[in-house]
Amino acid sequence: MTVATKEGEAPPAFRRCCEITYCADVEALDDLLARKSREIDLVCFDFDYPDRQGLRLVRSAKIAQPSLPFLMLTVQHSEALAIWAFRTKCWDYLVKPVPKREAERCLAALSRVLDHRSSQTPRSTASQPDRIPDEISFTPKPEDCSLAPAVYYIEQNFRSRVRSDDVAARCGLSPFRFSRLFKETFGLTFRDYLIDYRLKEAYRLLENPTVTVADVAFAVGFHDPSYFTRIFKQRLGIAPSTLIGHAMATANGGDNRMDFPTTVQ
Repeated sequence: MTVATKEGEAPPAFRRCCEITYCADVEALDDLLARKSREIDLVCFDFDYPDRQGLRLVRSAKIAQPSLPFLMLTVQHSEALAIWAFRTKCWDYLVKPVPKREAERCLAALSRVLDHRSSQTPRSTASQPDRIPDEISFTPKPEDCSLAPAVYYIEQNFRSRVRSDDVAARCGLSPFRFSRLFKETFGLTFRDYLIDYRLKEAYRLLENPTVTVADVAFAVGFHDPSYFTRIFKQRLGIAPSTLIGHAMATANGGDNRMDFPTTVQ
């Protein structure tokens, strides 16, 4: 039996092969784990965009059931989040939509694990759990999941030209409906969201004292370094060159790194 924390979104391969029990809330999950842990083969935590409360639930459940395989499903493609999941002893981590080959690989590996479960030594969980990634605090969580492909597309393609009409089509929405829903959900236009995402990436790259402003501008999708400098200073209140200078001073033993402005979306 497989336990999932969200109904209806398990990969098709899982729905075909597994008897799935859905838990609507934490209490239901705790109750099921307490009563039927011996009958459960896998626990799947299905997140669109995980928040800290959700990740704490994963961690506490794993501490309570260290020998039970846990799977994380999420729309958010994040290396830091994947590392956190594996350090928390999650058995696997899949990004939605899950390719058929990945789902089949996961199921085949699970089958091998279950074949040898009776002979395995019970696992223990690390006494010092890994810190939840900082980026989880700042990841917007859309109320309407039809926008999830748009956010994922930006994360993967922000360095290239991104057309809102193309992204709207990926969400199955008309350009007008997409624009309106995006503004209602995130509180800013799609274009502003894309610019702010690029600026966050630029801020991170500018903490390297060896980069140039022009190189960073092109690396995050701006094709005019002058425009990049102007909008960077306008929205973040600091010139990119100033940030590089601070990074140089820090590398030479100066003050600590500068925090990203929390007022930026």
